[in-house]
Amino acid sequence: MLLVPFVAAPRADAAEDAARAPSTAPSVSKREREREHDGGVVKASRCMAACHNRGTGRDACLQSCARRIERVVNAPAPATLEQLSACLDDCYTDTTLRKTDRETCKLTCEQIASLSGPGKR
Repeated sequence: MLLVPFVAAPRADAAEDAARAPSTAPSVSKREREREHDGGVVKASRCMAACHNRGTGRDACLQSCARRIERVVNAPAPATLEQLSACLDDCYTDTTLRKTDRETCKLTCEQIASLSGPGKR
């Protein structure tokens, strides 16, 4: 009979150990990561979309949104914000759009603005 010395098998899953280890990195919420990633495009879009229901105060509201977005890290360029505003305006002025179509239109505007990237500082 041949005896084989016992050799411990290598650990099958080092990632499992890493998952159990306490994290020293600061916790960042998903919402904060999204804000950092898109440079405030979604925030700008939501603000601007709310302005389209204001009637006479719409222009002042849009300017207020633009000022707020300028303070965001990696904020979109002013031309991108103008393009986003015009796109959203098209979504709201098209009376043939149903509510779900309007939401899709707004999402498309956000995606176009996100693709243009952050403005130069």
